[in-house]
Amino acid sequence: WEARPRKLSEPKMLQHQARPCGRPPFRQMVPHGLSALVVLALGSAVQAAPQKPICQLAEALVGSVDAHLSEWDGQIEIGLNTTMNCSMFLEFVYLSRDRIRMQLEYVRGNFTAEDEMFRAKGQEGGSTTWAMTHMSTAASLVSAHLHIHGVLSAARPHCLSENLQLLFLMSLRRLKSLLYGQLRHLWIIFQGTAELFRQGAGRWLTELVELFEADLRTMETIMVSWEPPADEHLFLEGKGQFNGSRPGPPLPVFRQREEGGIALSTIEVLRRDMFEEWNLHKPLLRALLRHVLPRDGHIADVCAGSGQVADFLNDTGLLTAYAFDPSSNIRLLSRGVVDFVQIHAEPVRLWRNFDLLICLSAAEDFGVEGLDVWPQVWQNIESHATLGAVVSCGVGDVLQQVLRTAAAHAPKLQLDEKLSELLRGASDEDVCVFWRAADA
Repeated sequence: WEARPRKLSEPKMLQHQARPCGRPPFRQMVPHGLSALVVLALGSAVQAAPQKPICQLAEALVGSVDAHLSEWDGQIEIGLNTTMNCSMFLEFVYLSRDRIRMQLEYVRGNFTAEDEMFRAKGQEGGSTTWAMTHMSTAASLVSAHLHIHGVLSAARPHCLSENLQLLFLMSLRRLKSLLYGQLRHLWIIFQGTAELFRQGAGRWLTELVELFEADLRTMETIMVSWEPPADEHLFLEGKGQFNGSRPGPPLPVFRQREEGGIALSTIEVLRRDMFEEWNLHKPLLRALLRHVLPRDGHIADVCAGSGQVADFLNDTGLLTAYAFDPSSNIRLLSRGVVDFVQIHAEPVRLWRNFDLLICLSAAEDFGVEGLDVWPQVWQNIESHATLGAVVSCGVGDVLQQVLRTAAAHAPKLQLDEKLSELLRGASDEDVCVFWRAADA
């Protein structure tokens, strides 16, 4: 490394007025008139009082954070400049992310060079404090990234194409795992195995740099075909209206489900992945393993989401589970774990049959008022299930619709009322079990 980067702002202890611990700083208030004189007198009295070392430390920490936020807010003011059109704004976003990436590379390079220097002297590596300094610097840069680009994306949404929005959301999902990794490293310190922290810090820094590099490459690819909004001048004047009928800028209005009301939207799949909000139905799955699913069988989950249910079943080692879902981008979002199949929309012919087909969100997915998709669903289930099927069937009118369409469009599948009732009692979920008739 030919040159070290400019250091981040150091804590400016002497620039902040001394004050007793816990008392809000006077600089946060803007008094006027007589009250200003009273505050000034009180402030002088406080300054005259000696301050404890612990208070000085608290002042330094708060001052350091304030200094960083002040610099970050300066970047935000540049990005919010209304004289910048969308092209200039996105160029600023790109360069800002690239600058953070460059600083992360410097941090990693300095860490690696200094670690090699320590080892050349016969030491195992730098101290825990030394490693923590590099890791905390990188974490501060990530915080700057989240702070700046979160505000900018919210302020100029009409400049973001749908692909850019997805890129930033995918980036947040990957950042979550890295920030979680940082907490794991801190845990290692407190549990008394600091040497493991020093070993892992280098890998963590490398993963962080690689994430930003990949994001920038993807953004470059997206911007090749990016087009500015046709009515951009209206947005700059505060008169623009979002047009939800087109896929490009401005962004479509967020919806939980895609057009048609059945398949989850790409953003919703990402959100559930990010915050782990999928319903895994574990009590029901345990009951199915005990009473329904055949050992060494092949099971197809045709409402799989990101494939968590299939993963759970495969992890038992008792059977083989496959995952399918109607969301249009599910194969990409699940990294190839889940295949795209819409059993509600058209006749489907997969490469093989399965012992059982399951859809544990069927009542919610296919019971949409005004849509009559159950006939096609049952035809596809019957053509692929050699033993039977398990579906959520709801209650009341939804249950009657499920049973009526099953009898009409999948007559070879018969409801097992006793077993269905057993599963409802074991899991508190409204499910129905259907077996293929012996003579079918």
